[in-house]
Amino acid sequence: MRGTKGKLICTWSPMLHGEGCSTLACGIGIGLQHFSGKKVLIVNKSNSTSHMERYVEKDIEIKYSMDNLKIFNKGIKTEHILTYATHIKKDLYMIAGSRLNRYITGENNEFDKIFLEKCLAGFDIVITDLDTGVRDDNRLYLDQADIILAVVTPNEIIIDELYDDHGVREALGYFTGEKAVAIINKLCDGWDTVGVIGRYKCRYSLSDTFGLNYDGDVLNACCTDRNFYSFLMKETKREKNVFVKQLSEICRFLIGRLCIENNAADKIRRRNIFKKFLRSSIY
Repeated sequence: MRGTKGKLICTWSPMLHGEGCSTLACGIGIGLQHFSGKKVLIVNKSNSTSHMERYVEKDIEIKYSMDNLKIFNKGIKTEHILTYATHIKKDLYMIAGSRLNRYITGENNEFDKIFLEKCLAGFDIVITDLDTGVRDDNRLYLDQADIILAVVTPNEIIIDELYDDHGVREALGYFTGEKAVAIINKLCDGWDTVGVIGRYKCRYSLSDTFGLNYDGDVLNACCTDRNFYSFLMKETKREKNVFVKQLSEICRFLIGRLCIENNAADKIRRRNIFKKFLRSSIY
């Protein structure tokens, strides 16, 4: 389709549901498209406990899901994905999660392999919200990811268990691997975020690590008002909401890490150069 292979970013929690992966996947997808101008697809590949697509349903209804695409089985093509992915705005698309058990649909890892290949052929960036832990239906995505956004909350009991329990060694490997970017989510307002992140990096030997403050406005936008897209766009322009500023910082980091041009910054730079040219021309 495009002639180049897209980049895969997975949001994933090594241990628990409810760490904020779905909110992050949705926010990162919206933010990356806004800042880079690239063609972005957000996919809910978690299980039925994730309702990421409902976070934006007052902005736009996400009409089709993974269940629609599973009909094509191993014959799935990029054209099918482009047809069934809901168009949120120019170059931003979303596919809702499956509501059917994989044993009912007959889905297997071969389908996921072809599905992922076709997604990366049709989009510059693919964001997938994955199920918790390491299992057959998410290992492929973790292995092929360019970046894994590994999400935990500041619960050291659970994080210590991740490091101490030999039964979750595979999850620990993905959490601390070179592709991982640790996200310490649901930090409290009033905390010294820089100090907290520094402590976690030191205590758990983490490299690239970011923090996200817990924000009631974000919770309302996702789960009450269900207009997370328009909320993010409004707050990105206002540059006042702490969560949105932190999210924007993560997006800019990812653009740099993936060597993707930051279109927004480039447009500002060109506009400033043009203004200087106008001033010099006048005088």
